[in-house]
Amino acid sequence: MNPSISMIQTALRNLGFAPGAIDGVYGDKTKAAVLDWMAAGGAAALKTTPAPVSTSNMILQGSKGYPVHEIVVHCSATRPEWMAGRGLADQVAEIRHWHVDGNGWKDIGYHWLIGRDGQLMSGRSETTIGAGVAGHNAGVIHICLIGGFGSAETDPFKRNFTSRQDLALRQQIEGISMRTKITRISGHNEYAAKACPGFNVSDFLKGA
Repeated sequence: MNPSISMIQTALRNLGFAPGAIDGVYGDKTKAAVLDWMAAGGAAALKTTPAPVSTSNMILQGSKGYPVHEIVVHCSATRPEWMAGRGLADQVAEIRHWHVDGNGWKDIGYHWLIGRDGQLMSGRSETTIGAGVAGHNAGVIHICLIGGFGSAETDPFKRNFTSRQDLALRQQIEGISMRTKITRISGHNEYAAKACPGFNVSDFLKGA
C-alpha cells in the first residue's frame, strides 16, 4: 500500500469521484477517477448535496453541517484469524451486516476500517454522521481496527494489532487532519465502560 496514493484516493472520493477501494494502489478505477477530476477542471463533481469539504477546508457532517473536529478509534473485537483469507472487503461487509441487520442502523457505524495487513477501506462517507459512540457522533470520524478480541484498555497497541495497522492508523489520522481541523483524538473506551479499541489512544499517539 502506497500512503500517498491512499491520500489521493481519499481526496478524490471526498470530491465526489469514485477511485474504488482506498487501498493505496493506482489501479484502473483510480486512474479513471483522476481523469474525470481533470476533465472537471480540478473541481468537485456536481452533486445535489453540498461538497464534502468546504472552502475553509472543513469536513461538514449531516444536514446541519456539523464541523468534524474529532477522531474516535475503535476495534472490531474479532480474533486475529477472523475471516482469514477472505480480505478486508468481506470483513467490512460482515460488520455492515452486524450493524444494519443486527442493530437496525442505516449503514455500518464506522467511516474507515483498517485490516490486519494495513489495508484501508471506507465505510460511511465522512460527510455522514456515524454511529460509533452512543450520543457522541456529530462532528466525529470513526476509525475501526480489525482485531482486538480479548483486549484491555490498558494493553499496548502491539499486543493486539499489527505494525502495518499502526502505520495505517497514524497515516489516516494525519490524512484526516489535513482535510479538517482535528482537535481531539480519542478511544471508544473514553466514552463507555469497555476495552475498545483495546489500547490507550493517548499513549499510542505518544509512541508508547
